[in-house]
Amino acid sequence: MPDSPPGSILECSYPHADDFATDETASAEIEWFKAVLTGVRKIRSEMNIAPGKAIPLLLADGNAEDRRRVDKFAAQIAFLARCETPRWLASDEGEPAAAAAVVGNLRILIPMAGLIDLDAERTRLDKEIARIRGEIRKCEGKLGNTNFVDHAPAAVVDQERSRLADWNAHLEALLGQLERLRT
Repeated sequence: MPDSPPGSILECSYPHADDFATDETASAEIEWFKAVLTGVRKIRSEMNIAPGKAIPLLLADGNAEDRRRVDKFAAQIAFLARCETPRWLASDEGEPAAAAAVVGNLRILIPMAGLIDLDAERTRLDKEIARIRGEIRKCEGKLGNTNFVDHAPAAVVDQERSRLADWNAHLEALLGQLERLRT
């Protein structure tokens, strides 16, 4: 009786990931959420901010999708990042000296007043900027190599161009942040 239901769960075949449809929207949201938490945790780690210490979390720039996601995940971000409820900077509000992480166009800011050593943050930003410039050089090297561009699949070349654009946007945001710390 192959079509009859099994008498026990032990008789069922084990499900496979391919048996389920993927939800690209949900996957994108989870990746964004993970990137935000990683940014906050990276700043905490590099600035030696105790993991249990509640910190203010400010958000700047970003797009409508970032705002929607922040609204949706505010409680989870606050809990998992051990921070106050994330708050968007008003357009007329001056930006405080802050450690920053970048997720797409969104800048995640942790104000440094009483938390972070300004010199240490400048040093951290200098290192991150140098690392990103290295990544940009790698991308430009690949894209400048006619052998790569002519022989690699179009999807791979497009992905490299996309990576280059992302690295350049990230670099621009960090350079702006470093400039704000120097003034």
